[in-house]
Amino acid sequence: MVQIFTGLCGDDPARSVDVDFVVHAVEDLWKPEVPSESFRGHMETLEGFQELETSDEQVVEVAGIYTFYSILALRYATLYRSSANSEDALKCAHACLTAMGQLDQNLPGVTFFTQEAECQRRAISESPLEDSNASHLSRLRECDRTVGRERLVAIQSRLAG
Repeated sequence: MVQIFTGLCGDDPARSVDVDFVVHAVEDLWKPEVPSESFRGHMETLEGFQELETSDEQVVEVAGIYTFYSILALRYATLYRSSANSEDALKCAHACLTAMGQLDQNLPGVTFFTQEAECQRRAISESPLEDSNASHLSRLRECDRTVGRERLVAIQSRLAG
């Protein structure tokens, strides 16, 4: 989901600090040795993002919807890494599935929801992340990068249409 956020906000100079932070936070998520305290700070920073601000208005613009899901998923991921509460991991997974289900509904002929569900199944069926298995993490990360690029292209095509 981070590629969606950076792809949609990366050209906005007003969001450059947010983009840099998101990239840093995601880098930390892939490093098992980063202490949980770091993720508490990341989570607090994310809670200050405009995507998570309380509002009476619904987000209806395409970019706003997917940047919201991106930050929401990252918030739950950092929350999980700060507490190791499996409920937070489930909330992260749910945010990703919801975003991809919504994308599927708005673009004909795509199956991002199914793809996301399969990625999640594959991630949990292999060796646990706590094992610090570098090759496993590398494969997961490369898969996430590839999938993230495909999703960003799809969202950008929706914005252009």
